[in-house]
Amino acid sequence: MIKLENIITNDLNITLNSFLYNSISLFKYSSDELNDYIINKCRDNPLIYIDEDKIPLTVLSYRNEIKSDDILSEILQHFNCFLLEKDQLTMKYIIYSLNSKGFLEADTKEICSIMHTTENNVEHLINLLQNYENRGIGCRNIINFLFFQLKHKKIYNDYLFSIFISHMDDIQKQNYSFLKSIDVNETDFLSYVDLIKNYCELFPVNGEDTSYLTPEASILLDDNNHFVIQVHDYLLESVTFEPINLTTAENSFTRKMESYKNDYEELVSILNARKVYLADILTIIANIQTDYLMGNTSFLNTLDQNMLAEYTSLSPATISRLLHNKFIATPRGIYPIKSLLSKKCYKNTSVSYVMYLIKNLDDFENIPDNKISAMLNEQGISISRRTVNKYKNQLLGKI
Repeated sequence: MIKLENIITNDLNITLNSFLYNSISLFKYSSDELNDYIINKCRDNPLIYIDEDKIPLTVLSYRNEIKSDDILSEILQHFNCFLLEKDQLTMKYIIYSLNSKGFLEADTKEICSIMHTTENNVEHLINLLQNYENRGIGCRNIINFLFFQLKHKKIYNDYLFSIFISHMDDIQKQNYSFLKSIDVNETDFLSYVDLIKNYCELFPVNGEDTSYLTPEASILLDDNNHFVIQVHDYLLESVTFEPINLTTAENSFTRKMESYKNDYEELVSILNARKVYLADILTIIANIQTDYLMGNTSFLNTLDQNMLAEYTSLSPATISRLLHNKFIATPRGIYPIKSLLSKKCYKNTSVSYVMYLIKNLDDFENIPDNKISAMLNEQGISISRRTVNKYKNQLLGKI
């Protein structure tokens, strides 16, 4: 395993100087927070500027008149203002699970499992999302979205709506022959169909007008089916220093220019270090969790923050900052990076694997905890009844 310090000093000529150590808290920043930090640096230092031709405007807007009107970014910012931190992360995962039309594709229980929260909490957050400006973003499908709109507009009719959704294909073709075999007034029904057509949309979001939120990084597959790590740091290559050289300048001016240059070099050091550290950690994750990321297994191998600290020679606290509230795009979908870690349960067995074994027991919900403990012990995994109960509750979304 290559040590991070070697990568930094040899390949990028970065040293972990005192400034970088003091600024390591910046590693905890999200992309938006880091953007704001760099924008302020550019404003404070007249010789640093951002070459906007090198980055998408949806990623960075550093002039007041440039504002992103992307609804998903707006929603994320809105919920980050009042949700608790853990709920913010769950909401972010829910938003990442939307398709281009604004429908939620992730299963509620899957969200519970990955985010370690309750089903009631997930449903509550989905409800908050759907009711944001009454847009219905986060509905499961067109039928769910139509139901939401009709309820909101107070024109929902249970009987007529059930007929409508049962014959949507015929209605789309304007074939109403099915009405002959249904006990419903044709005029009333056609009037209700007109209400739906006139007052309801088919999709919560126009996919063409909405850009996706970009996760902090990606694990991609190349043509040879090998993993490629990409850190989406658009700023690193776009932050530029423009020196001013005056041969007749006074010493005070020269010192000021030198301080601006040092400030720029320190900023680039932070950005380089952040990118290299994150890339190295993601490389380790990709190597250890290959089978899971490729979809060959449904459980994670043992890998936690202490192991990452050992592999990289970073402290567990720095690892935690680097992974804090960050998401990654993988061949399986977008996940919180921390959700790709799993602590050791027994010997070299991961918690994820043990929970996988429990989940795949027939009717595991009703099997006594001590019996499951005995069954696992027969497979060479010795864990207590209390631990079994904890894992069962997590699987059932109770904790």
